[in-house]
Amino acid sequence: MRNRNGLPAVIVAAFFALGTVEVVAQEAPEDAARVRNFPTPTGAALRGVDPPSVTLSTNGLPHVMITGYWPPTNEMLRQWSQDPLQNSNGWVGENWEGRGYNIYAFFPEFPGGTGTNPKGDGDFEVDYQDTSNDWWPLVETIRPIAIITFSRANTANGWELEGGNRTYSSSVFPTWSNDYLVPLKPTAELPSFDETPGTERFSTLPIDAIITEVVASGANVDPFSTVIDTGRFLSNYIGYHGNWYHELHADKADPFWNIAGGHIHVGSGTNLPDAVQASEVTLRVLTAHLDARLALVEDQDGDGDVDLTDYNRLAACLSGPNESTQPIECGAGHFPIADIDNDGDVDLADAAKFQLEFTGT
Repeated sequence: MRNRNGLPAVIVAAFFALGTVEVVAQEAPEDAARVRNFPTPTGAALRGVDPPSVTLSTNGLPHVMITGYWPPTNEMLRQWSQDPLQNSNGWVGENWEGRGYNIYAFFPEFPGGTGTNPKGDGDFEVDYQDTSNDWWPLVETIRPIAIITFSRANTANGWELEGGNRTYSSSVFPTWSNDYLVPLKPTAELPSFDETPGTERFSTLPIDAIITEVVASGANVDPFSTVIDTGRFLSNYIGYHGNWYHELHADKADPFWNIAGGHIHVGSGTNLPDAVQASEVTLRVLTAHLDARLALVEDQDGDGDVDLTDYNRLAACLSGPNESTQPIECGAGHFPIADIDNDGDVDLADAAKFQLEFTGT
């Protein structure tokens, strides 16, 4: 048997088996080849049916998007929802805590409980089609600088930061698990259907810092990280979308630069006050991480390191004193990034500032 990409099923199964080898959790792709900057999948934003409603703040600050699924992940995010039916206390996400970011939350509701309604109703129902149809129009509208997707795990009170997520086939083993509503798996009109089964995309959240600060907060949760989420259901599916969107916009020159994305599994037995506290701590760490990345002007490609890749980009943009003409080799959108001192040209003064932060790694 061969899958839709022409690979024998036995090879795909062997590949997944190898992927379970334990290594230290990652906060970034292993190498630059994993990061593919390409446009949002063709037509993705046109496939939405009644996507979530959002009114973007006009304060000029960057936007952060967070999503939930089953309780407690929907309940713990209520304060960041703009929907008055979901959050009667009012949206607190505008310039949240004065940190310089607008935070928007989206999640389904479960009237009658998850036992009678495991799919949920509303935004991001636990369903492949609904998740995709909500996702693409929403990210096209928000253009988030960071994304965290949350879902429930079978741990007691885990705060499980997934090191990455993997996509599966819809028709051959190993395949996505059935959801709750026909069609039971991703279908051909969804952008994810064209992703090569076995593709892995990795979290770029500040995993170690989040774990450290959540522990220090005293919240009754158990924070830890994994190498990659090996689940085959909606948690992995939406987590994959968060990392996928990041890779689509990982280049600092992208006008819709996304600095971080990743998925967190929350234990099903976590008390709501602890889940809320851990959510707030996680977002504080994330916004501090965004601040640091935005301030690192020497990081020409936005990957968090100042290395030879950044040097090559700076060198390609050298124009000389009093000359703002962008060299062809510089690449679209990179000239203003290479102009570190903001004087209108890229010259030795910029190179000198770059050298101060160069690590060579």
